[in-house]
Amino acid sequence: MAAKNIKGLVCELKAQTKFANNPDLLVFLPVGGLGPIDIVTLNKKTGEYKAYDVKALNRRIKGTTFINKHGNKVRRNGGSKISRPLTSLQRKLGVKIIYED
Repeated sequence: MAAKNIKGLVCELKAQTKFANNPDLLVFLPVGGLGPIDIVTLNKKTGEYKAYDVKALNRRIKGTTFINKHGNKVRRNGGSKISRPLTSLQRKLGVKIIYED
């Protein structure tokens, strides 16, 4: 298993643990670990369910320079969080992204 996969799995386990600490939540996982959703929670009291996609928190390297989509050279001070967009299917399903370190 690649280091990237292990990091992702550890982040998912951390998120599951946080949800499992809430006695009102039931936590469900996809069989085989594939699909647009990593975790589904169901609140036993309210009946509300939520879907989550877990991402590893990554930050930009300090002082990086890149060319943006307009062809301009941009310098980042660094340390800012790298955001990961939802897919169109995830947006349709109302999935929320959780960033784990």
